Amino acid sequence: MKKLVSASVMLLGVCSAMIAFPSAFAQGADQSTGQGANNKCSPSIVNPAEYNAYSNAISQSTPQAKAQAIEAFLQQYPNSVAKTSLLAELMGAYSSFDAAKTLDAAKRLVEADPNNLRALTFVVYLEHQKANGNQAELDQAAADANKGLNATKDACTSQADYDKVKDAATPVFYSAIGADDVAKKDYKGAIDAYTKELQSYKNPEQTTQVPGLLDTYYLGQAYLQEDPKDLKDAVWFLTRAAQFSKPPYQGQIETAAEYWYKKYHCAQNDGACQAHPDGLQAIQQLAAVPANVFPPASYNPTPAPPPPSPAQLAHTAITSTAGCADVTPAPPAAPPSGATPAPAPAPAATPAPAPAATPASAPAAPASFPTTCTDALKKSLGLSDEEFILANGDPQDQQLVWSIMSGVTAQVPGVVVSATPDQVQMAVTQDAQQSNKADFTVNMKTPLKDLPKQGDKVTYIATFDSYTQTPPMIILKDGELPAPEKKPVPRRSARHSSSGR
Repeated sequence: MKKLVSASVMLLGVCSAMIAFPSAFAQGADQSTGQGANNKCSPSIVNPAEYNAYSNAISQSTPQAKAQAIEAFLQQYPNSVAKTSLLAELMGAYSSFDAAKTLDAAKRLVEADPNNLRALTFVVYLEHQKANGNQAELDQAAADANKGLNATKDACTSQADYDKVKDAATPVFYSAIGADDVAKKDYKGAIDAYTKELQSYKNPEQTTQVPGLLDTYYLGQAYLQEDPKDLKDAVWFLTRAAQFSKPPYQGQIETAAEYWYKKYHCAQNDGACQAHPDGLQAIQQLAAVPANVFPPASYNPTPAPPPPSPAQLAHTAITSTAGCADVTPAPPAAPPSGATPAPAPAPAATPAPAPAATPASAPAAPASFPTTCTDALKKSLGLSDEEFILANGDPQDQQLVWSIMSGVTAQVPGVVVSATPDQVQMAVTQDAQQSNKADFTVNMKTPLKDLPKQGDKVTYIATFDSYTQTPPMIILKDGELPAPEKKPVPRRSARHSSSGR
C-alpha cells in the first residue's frame, strides 16, 4: 500500500499544477459593479478630474499597466463611487499575472461588497491553493466557501449573469470544504462536500477534467478513510478517476482501484479471482461513460463472503481433528459486510507440543465428549491453540477444550510480565510475548524466595485451574519451579586412574 499512497501524493502535485483559474471567473472579472458582466448599475462620477483618472485607469492596454493605474486611482480617491467597480477590474487584471495580489484585491472587493460572488470565488480558490495542507488556512477557505454558498444576488446583476457565475463558483466552494474536512479527518463531511461538488457540475464532461476529476479521486479516497470503509463506492470513484487520467497516473490509480476491488469482491482463498478479478473490466467500461458521474443502477458488484469469524476459526481447529467432526455445533455464520475486515489470527499452523500431563491428575473427559476426540485434541492442540479457543470459541467448544485442560498439571514456559511472591503473570503465546501482555497467571504453591524480573524466561509446573475469556487469561494453581536435573558424575578412565598412582 505504500506505493499507492506515494502515487496519491504525486497525483496531487501534478494535478494541482495543472489547474488554471476557471475561465468563468476570470472572464468578465473586470466588468463594472456587481456580480458579473452586463449588470444594470454603473458608477456615475461627477468630478471631472476623478472621471478622467477613472477613464485612464480602465483604458490601459496591458494588465500590469491597468493594475498600476487602478491602484493609483484608489489611493487618490478611496471613497469613490467607482471603488467597487474598479476593485473588480483590479482583481481581473491581477489574475493574469500575480496570484497574491489577485487574492488581496478579491478580499478588498469582498470587504466593500460582501455578497460579490465572483470575488468570493477568487478568494476561496486562491486560499485553497495557497493553504497547501495548512489547517488554519484550509479552515479560512472553507469558511469563505460557506459565505459564497450563502451569497445573495444584488440588484445590479441580471439573473442570467448571476446563475452563470453561481454554476461555475459552486464546485470551487465545495472543493475547498471537502479539502478542509479531509485535513480534519472528517471523512463523512468530505464525502458530502465532494458529492455536492460533482452534483453541481451542469455538464458531466466537466467531471472528466481537472479540478472535477481530481476531486472524483479524492471522493474515492474519502470512502476508503471512513470507518468502516465503503469499498463499493471507493472502487467506483477510483475507477472513474482512472478512466480519464493521463499516464503515468492513470496506471497508478487503476492499480489502487483493482486492489480495493479484490478486497471487496474476491474471497481470500480464491486465487483465480485474485489473479484476474472478474467483473472489473465491466466496471471500467461503465465508469468511462462521461454521464456516469455517480454509480448507475447496473453497478452492483458482488461482495466476497465474509472471512471466518474467530469463533468459526476456533470451531474449525476442533472439527479438523480426527474424531471431533460433529462433537460440537457450528457457530453462526458471520454477517455479510461491504467492507472486508482483517481476518482474525488463526491457531498456530504447527502447534506446539501439548503440555505433558500427569496421568494421575488428569480428569476423565465428560461423557458428552467422545474419548476418541478428547484424546486426539490432547495430541494435536498446543497451548496457543487452546488459549485461542478458550478466548474466541462458542461455549460448547470452550467446554470441550477445557475438559482436556482442567486439573492437568504441566510445565508452562513463558516470559515474566509481573511477579509477586505468591503469583507470577506470564506471556506464554507468541502474540502475548510480542505485545508484552500476560495471558497466563501462575498462583504459587509456596511463596517465591527469589522473584523473577520482568522479561525473564521462566518455566513453572502448575495445574490448570480456571480461565477468563475477556481478557484472555488462563489461571493455574500450585505453581512451583521444576526440580533441578541431576547431572551424572563422569567416571574416571583407566588411563587417568593409573597415571595418578
